[in-house]
Amino acid sequence: MRWHAAGDVRLEEVELELPLGPGMVEAEVRFCGICGSDLAEFRHPFAIRPEKAHPLTGQRPPLTLGHEFSAVVSAVGAGVDQVAVGGRVSADACWRCGRCAACVSGRYNQCLYSGSIGLSSDGAFAARVRFPAYCAVPLPEAVGDEVGALLEPLAVGLHALDRADARAGERVVVIGYGPVGAATALIARSLGLEPLVCELAPGRRTRAEAHGFETHEPEPEGRDFARAVRAWSGGGAEIVVDCSGAVPALEAAMEMTARGGRIVIAGIPKRPVPVDPGRMVVYERSLIGTLGYANDLPRVARMIASGSLEPSVMITRRIPLSEVADEIARLAEDPRDEVKVLAEIGR
Repeated sequence: MRWHAAGDVRLEEVELELPLGPGMVEAEVRFCGICGSDLAEFRHPFAIRPEKAHPLTGQRPPLTLGHEFSAVVSAVGAGVDQVAVGGRVSADACWRCGRCAACVSGRYNQCLYSGSIGLSSDGAFAARVRFPAYCAVPLPEAVGDEVGALLEPLAVGLHALDRADARAGERVVVIGYGPVGAATALIARSLGLEPLVCELAPGRRTRAEAHGFETHEPEPEGRDFARAVRAWSGGGAEIVVDCSGAVPALEAAMEMTARGGRIVIAGIPKRPVPVDPGRMVVYERSLIGTLGYANDLPRVARMIASGSLEPSVMITRRIPLSEVADEIARLAEDPRDEVKVLAEIGR
């Protein structure tokens, strides 16, 4: 499934462009999830740069989408000992240079030349995919192929909560119950936090309730929204994670935390959001950005294998690869009540 331009995604037959050189892995894809990033690139390209090749991958569009996947290793390049042929894997999608200050310190999600499988190189909406061996995340036997394709979005939720220094017993408000919101709420519950899901769309709110979460329909007026959450939490939540990227929601988030509360921005607002620094200081609140994940996918795999996390409820539809282009167009127009749509590539 190839991205050619905004609004132009096509099913094509092509050869893999990246060579199976030293340090590379080739794998046969089992499942691949449609991500909000795929929808964003379909609407208005941001990560994909049509005018130039990516400095780490050498690829330029058209390229194959897909970075949330499970697969079986079919071949490895020279020097690869992290995985072997026949091994089941997911992937940490981050290409990284390994040399910049961020990479050296382990914060490779902030790499100076950052890139992603499926956005900077051919991804997993295909029968096969090639990627660096350092991206490969072995799947424990207890983690099935479907759930294995969820490791990447779940890692985004785990990283957001890590950024907030979340602790068991704290109250966390999750704004938005799309893929990242659902992942954050599920991870929060598995870590012993008390989540409240705030979702405007009735369908997604119903899904959150069916998944066992207490929910709230945000009030139209931001102050009323914040006041309602403060009432639920007895004075304010310790943590608010905004997964919606909606400016009114983020504005309300500033006022619904307790003294010393942490606001985490996991959705990217489309325009600047006003912040009153005086109120942030007086109540010693923290405003925190979170970007993807770093070293989090293996942790998520272990959580699932231990039984402390059951994320399969996120999967709301399964489709064949042939329907992915139409599904991306549909979701980009109106996600309705979908949380995570998986494409079944191979068995």
